[in-house]
Amino acid sequence: MKITRYPQSCLVVQAENGKVVIDPGINFLEHHEFSEIADVDAVLYTHQHADHYDEVVAKEFINRGVPIICNASTAVLVGSHAMVVEDGQHFEVAGMQVQARELPHMLLPDGSDGPQNTGYVIDNVFFHPGDGKEIRNLRVDTLALPITGPDMSLKESFDFAKQVEAKKIIPIHFDLLGADPYMYERFAKNNNMPFEMIVLDDGETVEL
Repeated sequence: MKITRYPQSCLVVQAENGKVVIDPGINFLEHHEFSEIADVDAVLYTHQHADHYDEVVAKEFINRGVPIICNASTAVLVGSHAMVVEDGQHFEVAGMQVQARELPHMLLPDGSDGPQNTGYVIDNVFFHPGDGKEIRNLRVDTLALPITGPDMSLKESFDFAKQVEAKKIIPIHFDLLGADPYMYERFAKNNNMPFEMIVLDDGETVEL
C-alpha cells in the first residue's frame, strides 16, 4: 500500500489493483492541479467541512463518472451521485476492502458538536478518521492522525494513536492551523511513544 499526502487531510491510497482519494478539500486546488488525482477509482469523503469536501473537485469527479462514497450528511452536498455508507458497513473499492466507521467529529471552536464524521478502515491495516479523535473497538497498523484542530491537543492526538494501537502514524490536518508535524515527531521520539511518526511533505509518498 502506498500513501500520498496532499494539503490538510487529503490522502491518496494506492493498492495493487487501484487507488482512492480521501478528502480532497478546498486547499487541494490552491497548490495542485486536479489532473494529479484525476485517475483515482473512487473518492471517499469523511464529512462535509470545506477543508475535506470541495464542491469544485467533487463536480469534476462526478462529470468523469468516478464513484463518490460518503455518509448521509455529506451526501446532501454531493447529490444523487453519492454512494451512502453507514457505520460498520463493509464494501470493496479499487480492489481494497473498506469498512466505514462512524466516530464523533471533534468539538467546534464554540464547543458545539461537529457534523457526522465517518472514517475508513482500508484492508484492515490503515485508518483515516476524518476529524475524529476517539474510537472504540478498532486496532490498525497505520493511522492517519489529525494532530491539531479546534479540539485536539498534542496529548489527545497521541492518546488516539495509542487507543488504536497503531505502529505507524501519518500526521494530517495541520496545514490550516500551521502546526509543525516535525515537532510532533521529535516529541514522540523523545518521549518514547509506542509508534513511529511518518511525516509526509505535500505530495510526498510512503510505501507501507
